[in-house]
Amino acid sequence: MNAKTIGGLIVLVILLAGGWYYLRLQQQINKFKDAKEIVEESFSKDGAVATARYVGVADGPLDKVQAAVWQVEKSSEMVENIKKSELIKSEGNTKTVVMQLQALNLPLQQNTMQFTLDPAKHVVSFKTLQAQAADLEGTYTLEASPDGTRTRITWESKSTDKIAVPFPVSVIEGANRENFVNFMRGIAKALKTPTAG
Repeated sequence: MNAKTIGGLIVLVILLAGGWYYLRLQQQINKFKDAKEIVEESFSKDGAVATARYVGVADGPLDKVQAAVWQVEKSSEMVENIKKSELIKSEGNTKTVVMQLQALNLPLQQNTMQFTLDPAKHVVSFKTLQAQAADLEGTYTLEASPDGTRTRITWESKSTDKIAVPFPVSVIEGANRENFVNFMRGIAKALKTPTAG
């Protein structure tokens, strides 16, 4: 084989590998497309800034759901795609946690996050203190149902890319959707454990 043929084969292998990876991403995205955990959603990306809003309903009273949401240092025990959640510091209603997150089959991301609870307003705000790919800030806002047996959770976030992101918007949206679905499943799991709330 000459150099031109070998070069052509290398390009073909790279294209096939890229196509296979993209196909796997699309399969992962489709897995969460019509998830029952989401009752409302919106997502937009303008340049480096992505804005997301997801709403779900947890089967539990407000106080128990708030306690489950506030156990951020236990996220890796409850949320499937959070691989690590290590409490670094806790002062009053503020926690600093090192988290490792893997959405879809994208590379693992590690962030140092700060979470703050406003118990009277039933809001947990969060922001990155250190991040690899994007700075993130947002809130979880909790609202009791009229009969008090369920809790509406609204997750709103804004992320700003720190590096050029080589993925289409559909992949970023899919990753956000997966994160929220897994979060809601984690809350459901936490509410079933005897120590929740």
